[in-house]
Amino acid sequence: MNLSQKVAFNTAIQIVAKTITVIFGLLVTILLTDYLGREGFGNYMYVIALAIIFGAFADWGTATIGAREAAKEKKKQERVLANLFLVRLALSLIAALMMVVAAVFIPLKTADFQVVRRAIMFGSLLLIFYTIKASLLVVFQTKLQLQKQAVVDITISVLILLISLFFIWRHSGLILLVGAMVIANLVGLIISFVLARKTIVFDWRLDKKFIKHLLNESFPMGAVLLIFTVDNKIDAVMLGSMKGSGAVGIYAVAYRIYDVLILGAAYFMIALLPILSRYADLTKWADKVRQIYQKSFDLLFLMGLLVVAGTWLFAPLAVKIITQQRLLEFSDSILVLQILGLALFLAYLNHLTGYTIVALGKQRTYFFIALGALVFNVVANTLIIPRFSYYGAAMVTVLTEGLVLVITTVFIFHLLKIIPSPIKFPKTVVEFIKNRGKIF
Repeated sequence: MNLSQKVAFNTAIQIVAKTITVIFGLLVTILLTDYLGREGFGNYMYVIALAIIFGAFADWGTATIGAREAAKEKKKQERVLANLFLVRLALSLIAALMMVVAAVFIPLKTADFQVVRRAIMFGSLLLIFYTIKASLLVVFQTKLQLQKQAVVDITISVLILLISLFFIWRHSGLILLVGAMVIANLVGLIISFVLARKTIVFDWRLDKKFIKHLLNESFPMGAVLLIFTVDNKIDAVMLGSMKGSGAVGIYAVAYRIYDVLILGAAYFMIALLPILSRYADLTKWADKVRQIYQKSFDLLFLMGLLVVAGTWLFAPLAVKIITQQRLLEFSDSILVLQILGLALFLAYLNHLTGYTIVALGKQRTYFFIALGALVFNVVANTLIIPRFSYYGAAMVTVLTEGLVLVITTVFIFHLLKIIPSPIKFPKTVVEFIKNRGKIF
């Protein structure tokens, strides 16, 4: 199997796995919106949003940079991956402590603030388990064996559904419903470790030189990741502070669908990253990188068009499926999702520019792009949310994605001297089908 076919296979296997996990995830969301209602579901998603934000600190770019370094250091992959695991474990513990402290001070307009506070503290365990599990994903990513991660993801999604069903049957509250995710991710972590041990033999010798290099390289990437994650979730936190948990519930239903639809681009670029990293030396491989960039753009451009068209067309049905008998309570989520559809198309292309910049080792400059996007997002949300609530938050997301795409496209042009053409994608798609995925 050649490199293009491996990328296609790993992308396809993730899409299949994600399709399965999405089904279970939607069932969980249906259960939670029905059981908790708009306010309760808003509280639940508020906790999850904070876990994701602090999880970005725990990640700190080490997964992406670790995958890049492991792809380069084939002779020392076992030691690289083991030391990556240890670094991320330490970072996850620090991030969890920060999340516990934040639970005491962060504002939220809800009648159940004390319960939400305890749920945030408990959710810090989710942050730890998820970060460590993601460390093992790098093993599967480096070896282009993402089918093993698919097994883990499916298992976790099934367990979340079953455990949530049990707690709902027991009439449990918010804390135990968050606990369903904690327990499921702990089991997933154990399975991931077993599969990783069968994939490589970890070399647990401490490599201080590599750790120093990893942290040095990851610092700008970690800052970028943290900024973009805050940028992605700050709207929900700001909605909760300004408009209350009910507004978070409305927005969260639409964003739950958004997060699923964006995964096509994410998985494509995760599978492509090791390939791009091999051609990072532009003095030798500039033409090859330009070729990969244009053809990847073509595929993502088509994928983005299909996703945004589907979002506009099926938004009412999607929200109805998720909220069921509470559709009237969540009806505003339909227009929010349609607005976010515009952001989806832009985000698909931003995945290409962002991962390309990282693969070429230019993540330090990327930090300032991310910082500018975050500042714009926070300022715009501060001005718009008080007047337009969740509709305004969705529109700010569109504007932020557009701003990032313009800036990163210009930056890529300075690196590669290329601005991809949006009219070449039919030829690339035909080539992709004709050659069974061999296009790079």
